[in-house]
Amino acid sequence: MQVNIENIRRHWKCNHNRYGRAMIRVILAFHLALLASGTGLAAEGAVCPDMERPFAAPASEVVEVIAEWFGNRGYTIHKEHPRPGVVHLKAWNARDNWEITVRPRSALAAVATVVHVNAANGGSTCRQLREYVDGYLLSAAPGLPPVAANRTRTVPTAVLDHMEAAVCIRARSEKSSIQCSGFIVDPAGLVLCTAHDLNGHQRVTLTFNDGTSAPGEVTRLDLRRDLALVECLAGDFGFVPLSGGRNLLGMGESVFSIGCPNNLRGTLTSGTVNGPPRRVADQPYWQVNMDIFPGSSGSPVFDARGRLVAVVKGRYRGTSTVGFLIPLETVYAFLLNSRN
Repeated sequence: MQVNIENIRRHWKCNHNRYGRAMIRVILAFHLALLASGTGLAAEGAVCPDMERPFAAPASEVVEVIAEWFGNRGYTIHKEHPRPGVVHLKAWNARDNWEITVRPRSALAAVATVVHVNAANGGSTCRQLREYVDGYLLSAAPGLPPVAANRTRTVPTAVLDHMEAAVCIRARSEKSSIQCSGFIVDPAGLVLCTAHDLNGHQRVTLTFNDGTSAPGEVTRLDLRRDLALVECLAGDFGFVPLSGGRNLLGMGESVFSIGCPNNLRGTLTSGTVNGPPRRVADQPYWQVNMDIFPGSSGSPVFDARGRLVAVVKGRYRGTSTVGFLIPLETVYAFLLNSRN
């Protein structure tokens, strides 16, 4: 959509006696809003309140699930990409029309705005759509990780040396319990982990490799980079040195993580880098073929020589083996900003 600002100014000069400065500000704001959204005027209709909560899945996957739901009900579907990362779906049949806009909230979360036009049972259809997408995401959740007997197979000794630095982290939110992984990065008791689901200065419980537990507090939170620091009394445990890490990984390179999926401490997982770095919401991520389960987020990732290369962020819903890693350069930027 083209907006000719000069024509608006000329229109203002010719009609300044009829329109006040407030009106021209409204006109400019309106056109700028259209440019920002990448679309024209939306069709009149009612917004589905059931769809306003974020989905714990990448935007591309949410789009496919919603399109599948409408397609299975005989709707004609048209897909547009008004701007990078945003997808607009139109679904219609002889009775009603739907307008759906899906935007990424993060690399692994999305929000959807769903508007129904001339839909006789729009409210109930909205609920059915939400239940369908939620049911898909729930059924896509993987099971438990492999048994302990298979964990150390093919894992290099240099990686096993970091076992005692891995930490299980538990906390509570207003609605549910939270569990993730982390690792000690300083002998003074600093633990690095992912930030999603945590709050600043939140109290947490850390469980170390030997089974002992200690209280901790979130002292630094960066939701954009999805990283956090937790302070605790770590005792005599080892730590992961950050100075010897690697920024660059090769396609097909083997990587290894130590974490607490499903609160099972000391779980070792191997994987392979199977995609180039991807940038989502201005943040880069490595794509890997690796088993990633609930609670794996925050696990340290090492190369075959035991050097830190990344931190587990999460997985692509619908599979337990398409994972995303926060690269070491992002960890460095987070820690540098924390010092400042």
